[in-house]
Amino acid sequence: MLERRRFLAELIALGLSRSETVQADVPFDPAEWLRRRRLGRLTTVTPQAGKPLQPLAARSLDEWEKERTLYATALRELIGAWPGRRPPLQARESESREFPSYTRLKVSFSSLPSQANYASEIRAWMLIPKGKRKPLPALITLHQTVPQGKDEPAGIQASLPWMAMAKDYVEQGYVTLAPDMIGYGERTNGGYARTGFELADAAPILNAHPDMTLLGLMLFDVSRAVDFLAERPEVDPRRIGVMGHSLGGILVNFILGLEPRLRVGIASCGYGLFRKDQAFDGRWASTNSAYLPRMHLYKKDRDALPLDFLQIMALAAPRGHLVQTAMGDSIWTLPAVADDAFVAAELRRIRSFYGQQAEEAFRSIQVAEGARDRDHGWYPEGQRAARELLAKVLQ
Repeated sequence: MLERRRFLAELIALGLSRSETVQADVPFDPAEWLRRRRLGRLTTVTPQAGKPLQPLAARSLDEWEKERTLYATALRELIGAWPGRRPPLQARESESREFPSYTRLKVSFSSLPSQANYASEIRAWMLIPKGKRKPLPALITLHQTVPQGKDEPAGIQASLPWMAMAKDYVEQGYVTLAPDMIGYGERTNGGYARTGFELADAAPILNAHPDMTLLGLMLFDVSRAVDFLAERPEVDPRRIGVMGHSLGGILVNFILGLEPRLRVGIASCGYGLFRKDQAFDGRWASTNSAYLPRMHLYKKDRDALPLDFLQIMALAAPRGHLVQTAMGDSIWTLPAVADDAFVAAELRRIRSFYGQQAEEAFRSIQVAEGARDRDHGWYPEGQRAARELLAKVLQ
């Protein structure tokens, strides 16, 4: 408790002015957000900056490690700073229920402190298989954009049977953790329902950490899920992975470049190239999106961006990574996924610098062999490939 009070005191000492705060139910103004923070375009210069989508420049591992540092720095700039010191985890269990093959616990652990407990406490379902020798591999299962949040992967309220990822994988011998992202499940005070946007629920935390973006907070919370699992006696901390669809898939593709403790990531419909996304203006930084406010500065010149999803996903190498893409994805828009074969080839080429094991740890799945009538979804061929890759990397 004393440590938590000290952490809160440090936040109060920042002396945030009202002009720097996020107004919960007011439409987001990215230009004003940037002005108050005196932020311009990203300062990191990379081989991709100022050009249409390019192949990764490196031709050797040494060259790639230098290039990789540039993209990792640009990514950190884009999502905003995480706190230098993490608050106490304050993990607890509040509910337990037995099923034939597993135990389901309701657990919670801390995100970042604020005046709103609903925001600062991450609630999650933890599913633990019975009859397995522990410690076991673990899998963080991230929900899509659905109001029930963690209840979908836990199989309590799944929109489709194959979205119950936590329930599916606990029955395959993994400890699984399904957390609520901010704005969903129990991490809301009704903000998302009122506005259709996570910012209203995230405002208490973002006001206490004014340099953090909404997507940066979500990614930090995934990293906190790793913190939580790494302390559990049922879990082998060297064998933790992450998977998700749609919003969950986006988080997977980003977090692999930020969280080295993750051994593998499974991303379904989790990317569309910034440069070619027809919904770019409204998706990343507009009046109804505060995910990445600095994207607002690239609306008229996306080629100026120093990185794209290709470079972000390349940061996962040499660890395990599966990317499933539906070539008729109307959520990402067709132009944003049209270069998937090029992206996959470049990701494989970078992995060749690390050796055969890194190459084999990457899977690119185009649904129905690239058929344009396959829309946003988690498809059987992706599910099969995910099971195989997770078994290879974590079991």
